[in-house]
Amino acid sequence: MAADSMKTMTADLLSAYDQGVKNITPLFSIVALSLDVNNNDEEVEKQQLRETLSRKGNLRKKDFDRMMTAITDPGNNHSRESRLLLQEFLKGQQAMLEQLGGHFAQIRNHMETGDMGRIAPAVARVKEIIGHQERARKELESDLAEQEKGQQEIQTGMKSLLKKGREVEIRDFKEMLAGIQRQSKIRNQQNRSRRETISRLLADYKEQRLKNESIRSLQ
Repeated sequence: MAADSMKTMTADLLSAYDQGVKNITPLFSIVALSLDVNNNDEEVEKQQLRETLSRKGNLRKKDFDRMMTAITDPGNNHSRESRLLLQEFLKGQQAMLEQLGGHFAQIRNHMETGDMGRIAPAVARVKEIIGHQERARKELESDLAEQEKGQQEIQTGMKSLLKKGREVEIRDFKEMLAGIQRQSKIRNQQNRSRRETISRLLADYKEQRLKNESIRSLQ
């Protein structure tokens, strides 16, 4: 392999390595939005709607709470599962950065000693590591974005009912709940499949990482 080609490939890999570091920051931003189940505006709107329906005598407060819990509990459970997946991902991300640092040190050493035959396998492992973690990141971001969408649907529904003011009726509230539950059922099926994929990717990556560390320690 020509020296110039090797330098170009190493530069490309270093760029990918640097991008891996940068990918952590936007993920934290998504989590700050998606896992905030205690949204203050949403809580205020919920209490306003609760009081409005209660004053009209259409719906007791305890019944309102029970009905709201039916649509918020799945989201809260999803949030807890997402936190665990996020923790596992960030552990894997940090391990990836440390592991890549070791691989790049190896590649540079092989270049300096002229041992070109050992560079290609090291490069292949670097590409595999980056690609695997990137797939997990994209799946996790999609999962968090879907969770945020579910929270927004609840908030949008309550805003719509509050705009009716005193005209809002219990049937309006029930229709809102039914619509959200229909969407939530579809979303939960998709999210379940996505979370299984994320868990599998993280588990596979951890297994491969340990295998690569074992290989590198023998070289």
